[in-house]
Amino acid sequence: SSSSSSSSSSSYQTMSSSIPFERYDEEFLSLTEQVTSKLRTLDPAANANANDNGSSSGLPPTADADLKMARNLLLQADDLLKQMGLEARGVEDATVKRDLLGKVREKLVRMFVG
Repeated sequence: SSSSSSSSSSSYQTMSSSIPFERYDEEFLSLTEQVTSKLRTLDPAANANANDNGSSSGLPPTADADLKMARNLLLQADDLLKQMGLEARGVEDATVKRDLLGKVREKLVRMFVG
C-alpha cells in the first residue's frame, strides 16, 4: 500500500486542501509517537531492565501520569481524525475526496489495530 499512498499523495498535493492535510499527517504522526513513548514506559519487561527500584509491579512511579497522558494524546488523535474526515468530505473533487478519506481510514485502522 505504500506505492498507492505515494501516488495518491501527489494527486492532491497541488490542491489547497492538501496543506492542512499534510499538517494533520505530521500532527497525527507526532501524537502516535508520543502515545507509543508513554506506553513503552509502562512495559514491565522494559522497566525491569531499566530500573531495579524494588517495585514488584515493574511499573515506574510515573505510571498513572503516563497512562493519563497517553489517554489524552489518544483523545487528541481521535479529534484530529474527526477533523481530517470533515476536511476530506468537504473536498469537491471526488477522486481527491476518496484518496483523503482513504488516508483517514488508514490512520483509524492503524490507531486501533496497531
